[in-house]
Amino acid sequence: MSDPRDSAYADTIFMGGDIITVDDNNPTAEALAVKDGKITAVGGHEKVFQEQGPETKMIDLAGKTLMPGLIEPHSHPVISALLYDWVDVSGINNATGEEVMDRLRRAAADAKPGEWVAAFGYDPVQIRDLKGLNADLLDGISTENPIFVMIQSMHTVYVNHKAFEVAGITNNSPQPEGGTYVKDKDGNLTGRILELGAVETILAHLIQEYHEKGSELFGTQIRRYARVGYTTVGALGIFPVFVNWPSIMKTLIESDDCPIRMTVMNKTTDLEQGNWIDFGAYSDRLSAGGAKFWYDGSFPSGTVFLDEPYLNSELMQARLGVPRDTCGFSMMPKETLKELVQKYHDQGQQISIHAHGDRGIRDVIDVYEDVLRVSPRDDHRHRIEHCGLFPLDDMERAVRLGLTPSWHINYIYYFGEAMRDEIIGPERANILMPLAAANNAGLRSSLHNDSPMFPADPFKLMRTAITRRTRKGDTIGENQAITMDEAIKAVTINAAYQLFLEDKVGSLEVGKLADMVVLSKNPKKIDPLQLDEIQVMETYRDGQRFSFSE
Repeated sequence: MSDPRDSAYADTIFMGGDIITVDDNNPTAEALAVKDGKITAVGGHEKVFQEQGPETKMIDLAGKTLMPGLIEPHSHPVISALLYDWVDVSGINNATGEEVMDRLRRAAADAKPGEWVAAFGYDPVQIRDLKGLNADLLDGISTENPIFVMIQSMHTVYVNHKAFEVAGITNNSPQPEGGTYVKDKDGNLTGRILELGAVETILAHLIQEYHEKGSELFGTQIRRYARVGYTTVGALGIFPVFVNWPSIMKTLIESDDCPIRMTVMNKTTDLEQGNWIDFGAYSDRLSAGGAKFWYDGSFPSGTVFLDEPYLNSELMQARLGVPRDTCGFSMMPKETLKELVQKYHDQGQQISIHAHGDRGIRDVIDVYEDVLRVSPRDDHRHRIEHCGLFPLDDMERAVRLGLTPSWHINYIYYFGEAMRDEIIGPERANILMPLAAANNAGLRSSLHNDSPMFPADPFKLMRTAITRRTRKGDTIGENQAITMDEAIKAVTINAAYQLFLEDKVGSLEVGKLADMVVLSKNPKKIDPLQLDEIQVMETYRDGQRFSFSE
């Protein structure tokens, strides 16, 4: 007969390594106990070992570090699953323009007649000998196969004339809402397509070839998050590139062998069409809620909404095709944004708005201020996403309004020199992603990768936020660097707060879910420049182990 006292003992106790709790009242611990998927004790050996019973599994960390599972507050998991299956033409994994063009040529040669050739990551910012793409150049690769090439920032694509033909788009086609088919001075389609509203009209035809692979590709994307230490992912707007994607997501995320949990926000365009995401009853593993807006675009596309114009440079005009003297633009009139935010705020939704430029962010703060004046609401946690040139003089207003920013910090790592020298200039680059100012003002910040734009890599986010170092080794905006402790909070408890999950995950405290990560090194004990060398040994979701080192 079993001893009834056994039910009170811990299932697992961790000890023998550093434990970072991200709990200001108890920042480090010698041991931690887990029972039924929740943390039951954190502290010194004597205290925690009181939970040890005859069946308790004792896990010796052997000098490794235990900390809360990492949280990605802004990603696009479904489109990532698709794009990472395409031809990789990125500057992350290719060094020269010839490598990129050769990959496209080989993919076209291997494709069946009429089959789409799709590529992701085209990046003239990082690969300097790349040509500016257009339909005629892509026709030189194939006139029989439709070709679709998306740039690294995802806000611009290039297609050949066959792709226009398949999609039924001609020189006389009307411009879609929220996007542009770029034309030359004679009114002919150039092959360059800007922003989501236009991109989707082509993408809808391409993705028909991927419908049967949805579950397989999404499962692979889940593992990409877990392997780098993420145990929670915020999906901010789903691009429905797979048939039945809600069913795929629900089946995979809520399965017992899934290493992550996920929170999903609805795209406003879907909400306006009545396409609410409904996963059924709320669970700790998968939930949906909130409204995601896009107010401006991306720096390499010239669509970030700025107070002062972009630089005129060879990169901007000749290579990226951005008009001279442009300040970018908004995706919708400010008044329209206000009406929509008012609508979903009044429904009790959390609002999240993509805004990168100083003028765009100021407009967004104005909108939030107007809406909250009309309809005050406590603890709304409305968000601003990416925040490239967050105006320093608007930070106190953002704090007063209860807003919370999430920073696309690796713009500095991948694009830093180009931003400084060719896109916005040194003065604005020095206040690009002003995290230190935000933290000093009292804003609660997180860091994100925005995958598929940048690969999921939390320690590279932390490295950039702390060092402000680029991929090439330059330091940009050093006075906006943050501390190690601030960076850790940005990928744990602050991100949990933005997802309304801080009472469940984000720190190692009694009563919280046992979502944890085991690391090869303690990030607080190494040079911040070595952060991206940390290996994720294993993760835990609800106390269940998932290993990536075996």
